[in-house]
Amino acid sequence: MRGLLLGCLLLFCAALACAEESLGSLRLLSGGFAPEGASFRVEVEFSGLKATSRETKGLSSLAVPASAVRVGGWADGNGATAWLEVSCVKWPIGLYDGSLAAAHLVVANASAVPVHATLSVRISPQGEIHALSFEKHAFLVDGRLILISDTPSRGAILAESPFASRPLSPQDQAHVESVRGECRGEMLYDLTLAPGQTQTLGLICPIRLPKGSEPDLDFYRALKLEELFDAAQKQVGAGSNGKP
Repeated sequence: MRGLLLGCLLLFCAALACAEESLGSLRLLSGGFAPEGASFRVEVEFSGLKATSRETKGLSSLAVPASAVRVGGWADGNGATAWLEVSCVKWPIGLYDGSLAAAHLVVANASAVPVHATLSVRISPQGEIHALSFEKHAFLVDGRLILISDTPSRGAILAESPFASRPLSPQDQAHVESVRGECRGEMLYDLTLAPGQTQTLGLICPIRLPKGSEPDLDFYRALKLEELFDAAQKQVGAGSNGKP
């Protein structure tokens, strides 16, 4: 009987460890991020603003849960600045917990004149991407949602390889395929900020989903970025078992 109880306890501990391990982690890049083990990375670039020093304090990755960390900054030298911060949160998806990355891209104009800039949010191969789609301001890889914007974009430009011909203007819906797995794309925003104005754009990226679960776009659209950031902070304070 004692052996049976010990065996059950070991199985329970193993299951708990697997559940915690399945939360995954997020790799931090200069001006971007990528879920550990994913076939893609997310990169941010501005026209008119130059990248400044990375602000991750030597971090190379975030384990779920993790409170907000800055992973990139930009400035034009005249008072316009931008920064990208990300957090990782455990979140209920269906009957089980999954993990999401929530990202805020904040653009501020402290100058005395209006600022105009084009923002590019890019999906690039981190491995192989054989099929990339864009619709309703979200990217999909092989039909799975990988990056969702909470702010309407001007559309996206997709390409099947680094040197393939590209559409001249962004499209509301697009799809490309590549035998070599070299698909890539960029979602574009035209930003105009009045003096003293600040604008925040939000992005959601799945890190690890429960097995057999593929949330639809409505699920992600119902999420609020501030609630995800707040939940991540609370989970870090409560330990890895913190709840949203």
